[in-house]
Amino acid sequence: MRTTPLASILILTAAVSAPIVPFAIHAQSRPPEVARIEIPESIRHEHDEIHSTLVEATKASGGVGTAARALAKVLDPHFVREEQIALPPLGLLAPLSAGTVVTEAVKSEALKMTDALRRELPRMLEEHQTIRKAVEGLRQAAVAENAQRYQQLAEQLAHHAQTEEEVLYPTAVLVGDLLRARPAAR
Repeated sequence: MRTTPLASILILTAAVSAPIVPFAIHAQSRPPEVARIEIPESIRHEHDEIHSTLVEATKASGGVGTAARALAKVLDPHFVREEQIALPPLGLLAPLSAGTVVTEAVKSEALKMTDALRRELPRMLEEHQTIRKAVEGLRQAAVAENAQRYQQLAEQLAHHAQTEEEVLYPTAVLVGDLLRARPAAR
């Protein structure tokens, strides 16, 4: 295939100018900054969905309601602590991977969270064992009462806990490690 001189010039111009344009744009403006830490929306949504379905289940009669109330008793304080120390640092993943500047205030706040998570992780994992037993109680009650919605909740919670243990908690700890390794924001 032959390239015309005009096509060659256009290709060369595009190849040469492409790297310059983003550099020129970034050179004129400050890099974006992360000014606050927020739980990623996808995780917040999942927690809210689990919580609202569990609240609904606690109002059910019979074994499902009893089991759901027992589960809520152990799960609610665990969720609160997760939302304080384990989940917010995950909101820094996308900005950190994009090279976004993290302010010193945000870095300090995130490190307090990840340090607390590192210290409290053994207890949080023990809580997962207690939660698993309560989830199994809900699952058994839901099966006995043919309450498929609450069977699904039990399955969702079991999967959620596994994801936290295998992915979310370790990743939150690594966010702290990454923040420590990065040079201070200027």
